[in-house]
This record gives sequence, structure tokens and C-alpha cells, in this order.
Amino acid sequence: MAAFGTFGLFWGSWAVMLFDIQHAFSLNDAQLGLLLAVAIAVAGASSAVMAHLADRVGARRLLWIALFAWSALLCVLALTREKWAFAAVLVLVEVAGGSIDTAMNAEASHRLIGNPSALVRLHALFNTGALTGAAVAALVIHAGVSWRWVWPGVALVALVVGVWALVTDPGTALTSAQAGDAGHTTHPLRRLRRDGLLVLLLVFALAEVTEGGVDTWGVLFLRNHLATGVLLGAGAYVVGQLVAATTRGAGGSLLGRLTTRRALILGGCVAGGGILLESVSPVAGVAALGLALGAGGASLFWPLVMSTVSRLASQVVSAVGTFTAAGYVGWVAGAPIVGWVSQSLGPARGLQVLALASFGVAACTYFGPHRRVAEDGSG
Repeated sequence: MAAFGTFGLFWGSWAVMLFDIQHAFSLNDAQLGLLLAVAIAVAGASSAVMAHLADRVGARRLLWIALFAWSALLCVLALTREKWAFAAVLVLVEVAGGSIDTAMNAEASHRLIGNPSALVRLHALFNTGALTGAAVAALVIHAGVSWRWVWPGVALVALVVGVWALVTDPGTALTSAQAGDAGHTTHPLRRLRRDGLLVLLLVFALAEVTEGGVDTWGVLFLRNHLATGVLLGAGAYVVGQLVAATTRGAGGSLLGRLTTRRALILGGCVAGGGILLESVSPVAGVAALGLALGAGGASLFWPLVMSTVSRLASQVVSAVGTFTAAGYVGWVAGAPIVGWVSQSLGPARGLQVLALASFGVAACTYFGPHRRVAEDGSG
């Protein structure tokens, strides 16, 4: 739970600080998209590897090791002044972050098998951390304090959580419980096809094009191109994360009773409509409402897909790692495409690419096969 909240702190602050980071290192939209693509591609590849490592050493152990490395790298990232140094350290930060993502999702999915609504509610803690991180970063910047101080603060929280995970590490207990996964050598994609999850994997990658794009480009659009202040831009993001946390938290039981197919269609339509509204509205307040809807709709993607994976996969930890890597692949595909479109055709067109991806998730889910996925409708 603490790891989910801490990881959200970083991504919430990132969404608000991206405007300042872009100007500090003189990055245009295309360069920023390429940098994110490289960093997240490496993180996605490492996530697939770390999933297999978690089978052997235990997800809890991988979690505290990754948290220690991540906290140190965040402090280094805050000290970088040159563009090349920032890019290099950011890649390492994303690799450590991908390991945290894999470990916490693997442990949560393993412990909550058969309880998808609880897993959905658990992901609400990420959104709670994200809205907290966004609010803190906005207040720090608005007060005239350098945005660079936010990352050491996140690092301190991560260090505390890492120590907590270390002292409560059960050693080999969790590893032995997962030993059944480690004993199989079937290729992950063949295993997912056998479990009926391969189509869902592709839909999930497309969904993460939208979810990652909302976090990266939504606030940046408001601050860069509608000339909103940091508090309004961050406020829209905070409202979106509050909607996401409420949807995942209070609505967890209801969402658990929905099939993943219906929830993905609903989330895709809401997210696509919200992002489209942000892209076409010249009024900052209306655009901010669109961003909130986009973030809220996209928030349904990750936890509901993971709840289905935890129930249907024959090897949960390995499957969660593969899906986590696919999520990062979606971010990789989205970042340079949206950045290039924004740079070439205008920022509104970049957001419309995200809206198209969201509607694509709904369409692929509606017209695609769903016999196995629909089995989780009982919650």
C-alpha cells in the first residue's frame, strides 16, 4: 500500500513539473517525447526481466532493493544541470521505477487472487499519491521554490518505505509460495495465449498510450498552450486523480461486479471524450474539466486488467510482469508519436491522438473476443 502511494507521489509531481523541466533543459515537444520513449522502453524491458527475478527472490525483496536504488537516483536527478546528464539519469530512474511497479503489482496480484475489487481499491492509493504529489509540487513552484527540491522529498519517502519493506521481508516464504511459477519454462506469450489473455495484452498496451499520455501531455497542454497558471493546471490534474481515486476506491465493489470488457469500454469512452474536450476548448476551465475526465476514465484501465490477469493467469507473477512491460510499451509508443504530432501539427492534434487511442480501446474491446475475460463478472 505504501509503495503504491509513493510511486504515485513521483508521477503526480512529474505531471506538474514537466513544464518547468522542459524549459530548464530547452526541450521541445518532439525531443521530450523521444526522451520519454527511450527511458520508458528501457524500463519496460527491465520490467519483463524483473518479473522472472521476482519469481526467484520474492517480490518483497525486489521491492525494497528497487526502492533504495530509486531514492538515490532521484537525488542525483535533482542535481543534474546538463541535458545529456538529465537524460541518462532519467533512464536509470525509470528502470528502478519499473522494478518497483513490477514488484508491487506482482505481490498485490499474488495476494489478492480471486478478489478483483480489492485490487481495484488498492490502486486508488496510487491516485491518492499522485494528487498529493501534484498538489505539493504546484504549491512549491507557486511559492517560488525550485522544483528540484520535490524529488529529494519523494526520495525520502521512498527510503522510509524501502526500510519498512526490508525489515518486514519474509525471506523465502513468499518465494516458496510462488515456486510453482518459477518451475515452468513455457514462453510467456505462449502461456498468455493458452490462458486466453493475449488479446487483452494488446488492448492494454493501447490503453496505456492514453493513460501515460494524459499524465505527460494533459497538464503540459494547459500550461504551455492555454497559458494557465501552475495552480489551475495542477488543479485540473488533481481533480482528475481525485476522480480516479474515488472511482477505484469507493466504486471498487461496483467495478468488481462489472466485466473487464464493459469497464474498458466505459473507461475508453470517458477518457476519449474528456481528452477530446480538452483539445478543442479555448476556455481554460472547460479544458481543465476535460483533463479531469480523461484522467478519471483512463484510471480504470490498469487495475481492472490486472485483476483479470490475477484471476485467469496460470502463473500470476510472470503474467503481471509481462502486462507491466506491455503497459510501458504503450507509453513508449505514445510519447514520441504525440510529441511529434504536437510539434508538427499543433498541440491540440497531439491530444486528439490520445483521444483516438482511447476510443480505439473501447472499439477493440467491444468488437474483440471476450469469452474468457467476461468470466470475472461476478466480482
